[in-house]
Parts: sequence; structure tokens; C-alpha cells
Amino acid sequence: MKTLILKNVNKIYLTNKTLKFYALKDINLSFGSSGFHAIIGKSGSGKTTLLNLIAKLDTPSSGEITLNGKPYKNNNRVSPSFYQNELGIIFQQYHLLEESTVLYNVMLPLLMKGYSEKEAATRAKITLKYVNINEALLNQKCSKLSGGEMQRVAIARAIVKNPKILICDEPTGSLDSNNAKSILELLKKISKDHLVIVVSHNLQQIRQYSDRIIELSDGQVINDYYQSKIDYETAKEKKHKRKFNNWISHFSFANYKRRIKRNILVATSLSISIIMANLVSGFMYGKDKSIREACYRQLDFGSGSVSQEELVSNSGMLKLVKSVRPELTTLNKDPYISSIFEICPNFSAILPQNIQISYDEQQFDSLLFTPIYSYEQGYINQSLLYKGDVPKEDSLSEIVINRNAYKKIKSTLKKNPIGEYLSLAHKIDVNYVVQDGEYITDTFSFNCTAKIVGVVDELSYLSSPKIYYSYLALQSEMQEQVLINLSTYYDNKITWYDRIVNAENYSYLSSYSYQLFLKDIRYRNYLFDVDIFRSDFSFTSSSLIVAESLVGFLDVARYALILFLVISLLGAIFITSVMSFTNYSEDRKKSAILSSLGAKNGEIEDIYLNESLISSLIATAFSLVVSIPISLIINQIIFKKISLTNLIVIPMWKFFNIPLLYPFLFIAAALLIVGVATLVPIKFSKRNSIKGELQNND
Repeated sequence: MKTLILKNVNKIYLTNKTLKFYALKDINLSFGSSGFHAIIGKSGSGKTTLLNLIAKLDTPSSGEITLNGKPYKNNNRVSPSFYQNELGIIFQQYHLLEESTVLYNVMLPLLMKGYSEKEAATRAKITLKYVNINEALLNQKCSKLSGGEMQRVAIARAIVKNPKILICDEPTGSLDSNNAKSILELLKKISKDHLVIVVSHNLQQIRQYSDRIIELSDGQVINDYYQSKIDYETAKEKKHKRKFNNWISHFSFANYKRRIKRNILVATSLSISIIMANLVSGFMYGKDKSIREACYRQLDFGSGSVSQEELVSNSGMLKLVKSVRPELTTLNKDPYISSIFEICPNFSAILPQNIQISYDEQQFDSLLFTPIYSYEQGYINQSLLYKGDVPKEDSLSEIVINRNAYKKIKSTLKKNPIGEYLSLAHKIDVNYVVQDGEYITDTFSFNCTAKIVGVVDELSYLSSPKIYYSYLALQSEMQEQVLINLSTYYDNKITWYDRIVNAENYSYLSSYSYQLFLKDIRYRNYLFDVDIFRSDFSFTSSSLIVAESLVGFLDVARYALILFLVISLLGAIFITSVMSFTNYSEDRKKSAILSSLGAKNGEIEDIYLNESLISSLIATAFSLVVSIPISLIINQIIFKKISLTNLIVIPMWKFFNIPLLYPFLFIAAALLIVGVATLVPIKFSKRNSIKGELQNND
């Protein structure tokens, strides 16, 4: 029975673009399933090229090679089972994995076939004993062996899987006569049950062991004769079912340790990107809540004014509108506004925020006199109180200041301002037109002395120094103060409250708006819902202006963070890709050795993939651990600068109400990105034949 057949096989090399060189020409040979077959010839005769074609380390230019009636596939990397079951190769340069031990080198082909480590070790030890390797050498690295010992280990590695064909390239070329004789006797012994094909340039040395001698010259067979009868039949080994794949992890960890500095660089770049990604994710997750919580930290949050736009003219492309105070009945009919807001007259036309404020004739500039509806519980957030107390009742004789005002006043007075009295004053003349163009003038005069009873700690971002007073107390004051001249003219008591309420909606005395105050601070979320106001109403609030400013500022910060994240991520991907490709390129010879032992392409890629994934797992675990304290430190810095609390919230423990979902997704994403960055450059790299890569660095 003929096992291996070569029919009209040629191997052609181009010496230049047009000139062809025939390394092999019209080779026709057949081999049975056993026997010692010697291929001899002078250097350059084509014997090593022929051996490479038989071993599938290279591909023929033309012709056909069949094994058990099946043609060889052109791609010598797509059928690892050929190297696992059919073929064992003993290389002239041994091609042992020198950083691995003797025992592991011989175990490796069995591990690739799916043997457990225990099974592989037992069988490898038996085989090493068969080739006369001393047990003391089993755990020795192959780089420490002599030439004869390396050759025996190479033979043991080739025969341990009991291949049908054993191919030997100059197995005695670098050995002394005694070692050469020992190796040839061993190969002769093996040839009784296996097909052994040996390439040699020394006919005298090999003749006495050969059953058949094939002589080549200038790429052609010039002599082919048998010295003894060969039995072509041999027992078939039961195919081992693949179970284990631990050898890949062995090489991955070995490579990682060997290239530890390079892998630390990869892990560091990944850590920077992952930490940045965590912080950006935490920023996106915590931003909206942080802005709301920050805006709630304003004592006047929930107060504002509502106005309405009225069309003045509409001529072509020019449209003129003016703001007017809405009708009170219209506001009261609105289900949202009337249910959550106290709708009040706006007194800012006669009592603005920038009134005169002094202490013992010392004037304070830039202090804003700001209304809140009431000091009663429910109208204000009393948790903001920093020092002192809030007034026990609504009175203009007691005021609360914010922390910025506290610092400003304290700096001027050189003492704690709590318990001190400020003088508050404002005066304005208001005209009322009567018959025949005449007008009546009344003067609104506001004078009071107010005691500072408390300090509130507010959001510092864009916060002005403010003095807070009770709107209800001011309203009572307005209802008491009478317009003397206008009341005399009409012979009827008219208060400043009446004057404001009854002013025309387009009059400046109306402030063109109504003042709104939240009925309960629990309704404050509604202020972030733009749908609560109809399109023809315009709501203005200093606290919401701060919120919009914060949103704009953080949007800019978000874009900057995302840009930095993209740059760092691309950098990490680039470094990972370059390092992986460099690692793979450095190990092409090792990869070729593994391929010649039966490793699949995907398994070899997995070695380098696992090496990158180790860095990825280390970087991800480290980053997830350190991201929390880093976010806390950054949150502290941000709070000191702009009073935003918990701006970065990394949902480590629960995400979408699922425990530990966030780290799971993050680890999965990191592994996916690193996997792609590792495999893409490897898969698209140019691959030579196994023969070409085995010659790398030789």
C-alpha cells in the first residue's frame, strides 16, 4: 500500500523577473507506511527542498502530492491535524523551544492533541527514556543541552505522538561519529513501524541503515533503489479525542514574563484610558443629578418671574414683541402654575435688588437685596443654614445672608457680622397721570434696620453676595404704606400694594411680570421641566440662569473629556497593536515550530491574544479599584472650586438596578477592544511558509 505519492512535482524560484530556477523538476516518488528511506545528494541538489514539500513546510509550484489518496492543500497552515497525527519532523537545527524544559518540549505535541498534562508527562517520560535521555535532564532547559542531547530530544518530540511519517533533515549533520551512529540506529528501530524519510549528504554513513536510497542531482531523481524489502503495513493508533488546551496558557504566561517591561507599558497605557473612561462615564452618570443638587443649594431656588410676550407689529420679516404682565386670571387657570407656585405682585420696579446697604455709614456695594416667600418651614431649604438661625417669623427686621455676603461684610467690619444690624434704604418718585396731562408724584421710601441672624452656605458658582428678606413681610409693608398725594386726589386710601396690583400690565410699575415662589420646596424638580410653562409664557429665574450656565460649562468640560478619552483610547489601542505585532513578529520562528507540531493558526494567535488580555485584565482591575478614590479626590477639588457635589459618580455597585453590571460591562468592553487591537494586525500581517519562518534568525 502506497501511503505518500509525489507526481510530477516541480519547485521553481524566480532569480529575477524573467529567469526561472528549477529547484525540483518532474519528481515522481511513492512511499509506503514504513521503512528507512534515505534521500541523498550533494549540496544544492534539491534534497532539503523535497523534504520541505513532503513535510508541508513549503508548497510545490506544480504537480501533486497525495497522502492516503488525498491531495495536500496548498496552504500548509490550514491542516494542523496533519502535523498532529500524520507527520513528525526532526529538523537539522533541532528547532526546540530553548526557554522550555526538555520534558515540556516533548509533552507539547501531546498537549496540542488534547492530552491532559498528567497524561502527556507520563508518555513524554517513556519516550525520552526510549531515546536514552537521562531522567536528570527532564527539567533542564533545552538551551543548556549538548548537540547530541538536543537531537535526541528533537527525535523524542517528533515520535511521542506516534506519527505515521517521520521526516529527518540531516539528523547527524552536527554530531560526532558515536552520537551519529546512535541516532541512526534509533531511527532504524523506529522505521520498523513508521515511514522514516532521512535527508543526508553522507551516503557512507547512512547506507548501512537504509532500506531505500533516493539520489538527487540538480533537482532531479537520478537514482532510486531498494536495499531491502519493506513491509508497508503498520498498526493504526486510536485517535485521541481532544480535551485540553492548557499549552496555550503556558506560552502566554511565559511570553508575558519574558516581555514584562513591554507588557507593563501596555498595561499602563490601558490603565490611563480605562481610568479616563471610568471618570468620563461617572461624569456623564452623575452630571445631571449633581447640577440639580447644586442648584437646590440656593435659598431663593424656586423664585422667579413670569411674563408674557405681546405682538407690537408684524411687517414682513420684522416682528416686534414686548413683554407684559400676564392676566392674573390666566395664570390662575393654568393647572401647573397655580398648583405649585404662589403668584404674587412683583415689587421690583420700586424696590430693586440694588438698594443702599450700610453699617454705621459704611456703604456696601454689590450686595443684592433678594426676596424669598417666607421663612416658614417648607418654603426654604433650612439645611443650607451654615451659621446662626433663620428668623422665627416673617419680618423685615431680621435677615439672612449667604456665605459670600458673610465674607464681604466680615472683611469690612473686621468681626463676625451675625447679630449686627444693617441699615437698608431706598427712595423712588412715582408719577400718576391725571386729567389734562397733569400728574401726581408720590415718593416710595423704604427705610429699615435689619439684624443679621443667620448665614446660608450656597452654591458658590456665579453666586453673588445676597441679603435675603421675607416677601410676605414686604407685602405687609406695602399694604400699610399709603400714597399721600394720590389718596388725597381721589379722596380714597390707596396703598403702594394697590398701586402695583392695579397698574396696567404694560406699565413699568408692573415690572411686566408676576413674582412666583414655590409653594413647597418638594416641587423644585418641576423647575427643570420646561413643559410646565406654556409657550406664550416666559419664566425667568436667577437660580435657573445659574443652572443653565452650569450646564453650558459642564457641556464644554464633557466635550474636552471625551476628546481626551478618545486620544488616550486611540493611543492605548495603537500601543497594544504595535506591541502585539512586535511580539508576534519576534516569535515567528517559534510560531512556525508550533505550527510544525500541529498548532492551529487560531491557537497561535490565542497565545498573543492572551498575553494582551493579561495586561488588559490587570489594567482593568487596577483601574476599577483606583477610579473610585480618584473620583472622590476630583469631587473634593470641584466642590471647593464651584460647590458641585458628587459630579463624578461611578455606578460600580449597581447600574440599571443590576448589581455589578457596570464593572462587568467595562471588563467585557476592555477585553473586546484589546482583543481586536491585538488580532487585527496579526491577522493582516504577511505570513511566509513554515519553512521561511523556521529559517528566521537562523
